Amino acid sequence: MARNFLLHQALISNMNKCLLRLFPLTLAILAVGCRNQPKSAADAHIQVVMKKYTIEPAIIHVKSSQTTELDVTTADVQHGFDVPALGIKEPVRPGQSAVVTLKNPPKGEYKVACGIICGPHHDDMVAKLVVE
Repeated sequence: MARNFLLHQALISNMNKCLLRLFPLTLAILAVGCRNQPKSAADAHIQVVMKKYTIEPAIIHVKSSQTTELDVTTADVQHGFDVPALGIKEPVRPGQSAVVTLKNPPKGEYKVACGIICGPHHDDMVAKLVVE
């Protein structure tokens, strides 16, 4: 019985030594992984979803004094996120996000439209970007 106890203690001691050696390696991997995450300089983030034949939200509010990222996705087919007055023309593909960055845009109201023909009601696919 004493022999089993000593073997058990030796096994626990070896396991603890292995864990202590792996702990710094685990911390190093986590630190490198966290450090390499891209950091956004945007002050605000807004989700925009395009789908036949709507853009949601229909009115997108942003502040002129901020940098805003619009994370644009499509729920069905390829669309185009276009704001002609601001020179924005961004394709939006299924399964991928398109990030549109607005850096201190001028105040005003701008028409947002789908820039890629997506069906019979394509021309109805509009929204408004309001910069306050």
